[in-house]
Amino acid sequence: MILTALIFLATALLGGWAFVLLGQRGMDNLPIILSFGGSFIIGMCFLHLVPEAYDVTHLAGLFVLVGFLLQGLLEFLSKGIEHGHYHTHEHGSHCDQPFTLGRLPWAALISLGLHAALESMPVMDHDHHHHDGHVHGPLALDMIDWGLVMALVLHKVPVAMVLMAMMQEQHVPRRVAWWVLVGFGLSPLVGMLAFDGIVHGLTQEWVALFPACAQAFVVGILLHIGTTVLFEAGDGHAFNREKLVATCIGIATSLLAFL
Repeated sequence: MILTALIFLATALLGGWAFVLLGQRGMDNLPIILSFGGSFIIGMCFLHLVPEAYDVTHLAGLFVLVGFLLQGLLEFLSKGIEHGHYHTHEHGSHCDQPFTLGRLPWAALISLGLHAALESMPVMDHDHHHHDGHVHGPLALDMIDWGLVMALVLHKVPVAMVLMAMMQEQHVPRRVAWWVLVGFGLSPLVGMLAFDGIVHGLTQEWVALFPACAQAFVVGILLHIGTTVLFEAGDGHAFNREKLVATCIGIATSLLAFL
């Protein structure tokens, strides 16, 4: 768990650093990055998470729908940061006033943190290791779902870029912006800890069922993100050649990774 938490924290900081380094050029190429990551996520869901969840419970589809609908609610609060959108604010005299924490977009940040925590819950594979008598250290690599970790890393880098861009647009001091990114990067740890606490309180009968339901729930969240990234309106609702190529590469990568 410590290793995955560090990976996600580093990913968030990498995304912020990418925006600082690339600026508007990075934002202009964001649709291509998102298309690759979104298509990889969709491939990972159908080739990896969905079959595993359905193998355990026939209720997996219900939890997929719940996750899909909940992500819609979270995006209503966050205004679409999860899939590369942020809305500029009106500049006025208030922009010249001293910065206060109250000016942070708290609804969007809380929604984004909750999203990051929820989607990271099943990163640790408890199904094959719970109550098995083994002691797993902080670098128990065999307990990590590396496919899901890879998909979340591809998802979080552009989100962190958008988050940094949004805070710059709203005149958030760079020091505060970096602390916000640290909070975003640590949100998955909250989800993993909560998930771990729940699993270790379950009986042997439920210890396999609950992770499968959580996995299906996360599929719903990720499918909402992936499909929105690929199919929502761009410039003139265009799906240009660059996005098409990035999408094909993302699907091909998921096929290589999970078949």
